[in-house]
Amino acid sequence: MTVEEIKRQKGHLYKITLSDNSSFLVDCDVCEAIPIVTGKELSKEEITDILKTSDYERAKSRALWFLDRGDRTEKSLYEKLVAAKISPEQCARAIARLKELGLIDDRRYAKNYAERCIESNISKRETYGKLMQKGVPKDIIREVLEETQVDEVSQITALIKKKYANKLDSRENTAKVVAALMRKGFSYPAVKEALRAYGEELEYIDGE
Repeated sequence: MTVEEIKRQKGHLYKITLSDNSSFLVDCDVCEAIPIVTGKELSKEEITDILKTSDYERAKSRALWFLDRGDRTEKSLYEKLVAAKISPEQCARAIARLKELGLIDDRRYAKNYAERCIESNISKRETYGKLMQKGVPKDIIREVLEETQVDEVSQITALIKKKYANKLDSRENTAKVVAALMRKGFSYPAVKEALRAYGEELEYIDGE
């Protein structure tokens, strides 16, 4: 098949039209590096190789674009690339290369994310759930959270001062605060200790 037309498209792509009226999109840099020019003969095997190379380069370029705007997990980045209609095989290949270069590291991501959660007074249990949603593997989450030092009582006390102080005006409302804090993943003993430290009577919590 002969290349009949090369036309620039959006997204750093060229549309290559062949003599049989079929066409395909290829990354501009790949097109120029080969080079693909009008009149050039291309076999089916050559086109397949060109498309693989083009998708790989597109996947790397798009991945770097995303990473330049913020750290991402391997899973979330892969999903972003596939959503851009790049072949899954080449997306996986590009991510593997970026992992080799240290540009993608789920453990580093989890550690930094967990530290931000602690600073925001988010419990370990809630942090675990958030990291799961981000696509971090369970074993990495467990390791990172086991290594992360957290003063749960201090976290709860900070939340009480910021959000719940004006709600501790009755046994019923205090019980609601306790339930709300436990839903956030804090343990009942830690919640009781934080409330005690904040100045509430223990029986106000237990209903003794």
